Amino acid sequence: MARRFPMSKMTAVRAVLKRHHQRVRRIVALVSIALFVVGAASCADHGGGLTTTPVAKPLPLFHLSLLRRTSDFFYGLTVMRCGDKTPYWTFGDRGAKGSPPDTVTYGVPPRGYETNIGPLPLDPGCYRVLITGGASTRFSVERDGRIVALDDSSIVTTTTSAPPDTTHH
Repeated sequence: MARRFPMSKMTAVRAVLKRHHQRVRRIVALVSIALFVVGAASCADHGGGLTTTPVAKPLPLFHLSLLRRTSDFFYGLTVMRCGDKTPYWTFGDRGAKGSPPDTVTYGVPPRGYETNIGPLPLDPGCYRVLITGGASTRFSVERDGRIVALDDSSIVTTTTSAPPDTTHH
């Protein structure tokens, strides 16, 4: 037969369990608040909340009208590393009609042209832009992402654009 405790002992056990439950709830609440504060502070340090949208970054903008030797002779462009001449992006004529483009953003071929190589991400370092007819200029990507023209600051400038779509159509 089961032994029964007097009523006063059951009340004491319930009181202990109730206090323990209240302590656990307070600790959980304090930890939750602390995690919320730490999370909010880290979001503030990074300029806002979490985002899944790609962050726009500086990309080279090539002013081809200043680099071309003639106004109508243009078949394509290649961006390569200065030292080893590794191509990072090449686009070429796909039967383009009309006048050649005046400006081109890295990774975005103009209408009537198609990408043949890349575009690869531009790591810090020196790059050469070579267009049809042998005209070229150089630029660098700095560690902080800035684009710096090395030969003529009017030919290579910077645009802020979404990262190029590297899928082939």
